[in-house]
Amino acid sequence: MKNRNWHKDFISYMKYIVEHENYSGLYKPYKENGEVRWVAPKKSKIGSERNKWWENHLDGRKLITKSDVAREIHPKGLNGLKPCQICGKELSVFYDYPTKITLKKINSESDHDYASYELTIGEIIKDLSQRIPDTFLDILNITFKLNLSQSLDRDKITQNIKAKCQSKLSPGVMSNAPDRFDGFHSYNACCRKKEDTGRYDDNMKTYTQDRRAYEYWSDGDFNAANRLMGEFQKDRNKYKCPKCNNRRRMTADHIGPISLGFCHRKKFQPLCKTCNSQKNNRMTYDDIQILLSDESENINVISWHSRFIWNLLKLKVRNDKDARKLSRLLSKNMKSILAILSSVHLLDGGRILLKTFLNIEYAFFDIRYENFNPFDLDLLITHKKTLNSENKKKNSERVERISFEVLEKFKNKNNRRIKSIRPGKERTQLKKIENLLNDAEMDQAKKCLLKIIREKSYQISLEW
Repeated sequence: MKNRNWHKDFISYMKYIVEHENYSGLYKPYKENGEVRWVAPKKSKIGSERNKWWENHLDGRKLITKSDVAREIHPKGLNGLKPCQICGKELSVFYDYPTKITLKKINSESDHDYASYELTIGEIIKDLSQRIPDTFLDILNITFKLNLSQSLDRDKITQNIKAKCQSKLSPGVMSNAPDRFDGFHSYNACCRKKEDTGRYDDNMKTYTQDRRAYEYWSDGDFNAANRLMGEFQKDRNKYKCPKCNNRRRMTADHIGPISLGFCHRKKFQPLCKTCNSQKNNRMTYDDIQILLSDESENINVISWHSRFIWNLLKLKVRNDKDARKLSRLLSKNMKSILAILSSVHLLDGGRILLKTFLNIEYAFFDIRYENFNPFDLDLLITHKKTLNSENKKKNSERVERISFEVLEKFKNKNNRRIKSIRPGKERTQLKKIENLLNDAEMDQAKKCLLKIIREKSYQISLEW
């Protein structure tokens, strides 16, 4: 976590939260010097104990994620508001703000200029109804594609929109359970782009190509998978979401999340944006069964670096709770792998070795699809041809650039440092890899790298 000057309102908020009965029993709220222990990464001892508290609260409620728990237990006396650690601005922890696209539509239809996270949807409705009482309801119906009646008062209109159009709304504070004591990021949406490098505009502009596939060194035809994700984005039709049963546009859900070490492959399951976001990188028992079924047909679902731990644990999953447990261990394993790769990257010749795992050749294909149906991808007709254009060359360079950027930055991210279980042995193995590379023994160097990964994965698998 960065060293920051915390806003006085946020400091008062922390003290209020740790003393509130809703968070009773949350492990070690104070440091030895009496300061609030607000941050405890899940991989730490204290964070692990806190995570058990959150898991127990999740299991005891009919909720999907810890984010839901964090919002449900947020003290009623705060009216859902949390001050930003950076600037002190209070924003709601609930889905109360129009998304960027929704706000753009409201501004266009109303000839106004509301700013992001300036007003909640309820406050915008109140302002619209006062400024343009004759047309404000038409603007809302056009924006949210509803049929709101003139007989409804402002509160009822707001309730309807929040109940039926959550995908068009956003919380002012993103969840971060269990790393932060209250289950939310310390900074709010007002400072998110500045504090979270993953949300920088340059990164978000390219996110549709799913740069995660490069950041997590994923196997699979990333070009074909990215193109298929694009088909989901182009499809404007609404379907009944398999999870929430609401009629919405579908998004592409990785059955095996890239961030857990799975392939970025041309197979997705359709989910609405809200359900996909809530699922995050947590797998279900049904997801595991789909992955095992695909494997039985000789389809590779797991990337080279995570195959060992997957094979050790995949048959142990008996229910959704086991699936969440496996997700947690795969996530921990993925972080350890990135730590290992970042160490190899620093070796003389390490970049040359790692580049052989990137599958850059997939960048040089042009792919088009016909007969897209999000619920029946077997009907998909694929047109694929080799294309050695300047644009494809730039894309291949981008794959390599992003893949190595994440390794260069990894060691400097304190919240992602992974301690080696046997640092002395690991240093010896890394030195062995370097010597093999100096002797041009690339195949032996690969074997040595995979051995380091297997040993680390085995140690993590014992936590099952």
